[in-house]
Amino acid sequence: MATVIGESGAWREIAKPLWQCGLNVFHPKDIEPLLIHLRATYQPSVDQKKLEIAQCVATKENRLADLHAEKGAWRSFLNLFRILSCKMAISQLHREERQYIVTLTANIIRLDKLRESAELVGARTEIDVIASLARLPDEYTVFNGLRLRARRHIHFNGVHLRSAQIDHLVLTPAGVFMIETKRWSRKFVESGKYHDPFDQTQRATYLCYDQLRRQFGKIRVRSIIACAGQLPIAPKHSHVKVLAVSELIGYISWFKQPELAPDRLFQVRRYLERFLTA
Repeated sequence: MATVIGESGAWREIAKPLWQCGLNVFHPKDIEPLLIHLRATYQPSVDQKKLEIAQCVATKENRLADLHAEKGAWRSFLNLFRILSCKMAISQLHREERQYIVTLTANIIRLDKLRESAELVGARTEIDVIASLARLPDEYTVFNGLRLRARRHIHFNGVHLRSAQIDHLVLTPAGVFMIETKRWSRKFVESGKYHDPFDQTQRATYLCYDQLRRQFGKIRVRSIIACAGQLPIAPKHSHVKVLAVSELIGYISWFKQPELAPDRLFQVRRYLERFLTA
């Protein structure tokens, strides 16, 4: 089994805001059961929250009645502040009840929209790619979610190349394989509303090659698009290999000629670890 470092960037972008909302999801497969659970427990949860709030409010209202009942001018003056504090606490309890219902409803809507989203489909595909690449030989390293930034002025295909987000990168004795994962529908491809995936992949590959070359000398970097859907027609003379997810291991493993010695592999691995996104 290959060493796998990092996680799906697409899944991380989905999961992070969910965690911030208190939704404990660690894999796309967690979304559907959680949505079912939230829907099934919605009314009991709301009823329980209302009961808890009502009990707290009743306690505060009893305290208010006691404060109003106390006699004496000085005591009445002091109690004005305590009465105000109790009233503010009651208002806060009612806001808490409303916010609980709003948050719970919003979480159900958020998960319902997410489960049918293109973003989740893409994240699932990246996770499938990672699972497939993990079956590569032990001496291989699979990086996921790398962010490279140019350290000098680089022009590629007439455009200033500044940075690149890399879905997966496989470090092998035969060199480096840069993999971009796509799961586009035919409708999306026909819309034309996207950045050219072949150009995107070539730009990321060149930036990776340039940074490795400046650090270690020439290291071969091959470009792959792992396609689980549709793609536009590749431009002429494209050096990007388009493969199904099931074909990745066979293609990468086919390159047997070692170009990187074990010590160099270790050095490159340590270098690439710097570019993992948090």
